[in-house]
Amino acid sequence: MGRRKKVVSSNQHLYSRTPSYTMQDGRTIERGEIIKIHGVWGSKFMFHDHVVRTDSGAEWIDCFELSGGQIGVWRSFRSERIKPMPRKRGKKNVKNG
Repeated sequence: MGRRKKVVSSNQHLYSRTPSYTMQDGRTIERGEIIKIHGVWGSKFMFHDHVVRTDSGAEWIDCFELSGGQIGVWRSFRSERIKPMPRKRGKKNVKNG
């Protein structure tokens, strides 16, 4: 029984990956930011890449599911399903009067 031959893909530039994504409201999500996804209840995700397929124009995001603060499963979603986590506000300076 002989060894299998390795399959070499001829379409090496089939996908275009970028480490950030700009949403319709102008907010930019960078690699490593925590996001939520519409329709997925109770889970948080860490954004990794925005991917565009060059031949068809289809686009999606790749991210890691976070469970208990640990990086878990690799998941992909359509980019219009992103719901960014609100940023924390700074503390107010309260003066005792």
